[in-house]
Amino acid sequence: MELEAAMTYANALYGAASDLGHISEVREEICEISRLTRDEKEFGDLLTNPGMAKEKKKAMLQAVFEGKVHQEVMNFLYILIDKDRIHGFHRMVRQYCKIDDEMNATSDGVIYSAVELSEEQLAKFEEEAGKLLHKTVKLRNKLDPKLIGGIKLFVDGKVVDASLASRLEALTDKIRNS
Repeated sequence: MELEAAMTYANALYGAASDLGHISEVREEICEISRLTRDEKEFGDLLTNPGMAKEKKKAMLQAVFEGKVHQEVMNFLYILIDKDRIHGFHRMVRQYCKIDDEMNATSDGVIYSAVELSEEQLAKFEEEAGKLLHKTVKLRNKLDPKLIGGIKLFVDGKVVDASLASRLEALTDKIRNS
């Protein structure tokens, strides 16, 4: 039920942002608000506190964000407060980004490596993954020293394991089964 509500609210915000031509700006703003409410746990806890009056929550949002984000973002946050749905905000942000990515044939992914990848290497992997998936791929590099060498790539629920560890494991299995 929560996912369905998140999808409904995200679709509504996406539609409003689209009508006003602010899709990418709204995405940036809600992602930043989501990050802020996670990083500043006390602030996030106040917004989701059922004991705090809705008007106080709205006043707090207004004091922090008024004039810094588009009005449709403020209105969206106010609606979430009024409907007691602010606790699902992070999920709604993920759904909004998912809708935007689908509309733009874009995917985010993670590439694990034993060492930090250069910008050129990362761009090359994004290009190759994009060719395979027929869309634009944006990768984040995360370090995993257990890989020894090579990479593991996760995009759209798909995994490409080109790590040295997996190759050694496959070789070990082959030797054992021979």
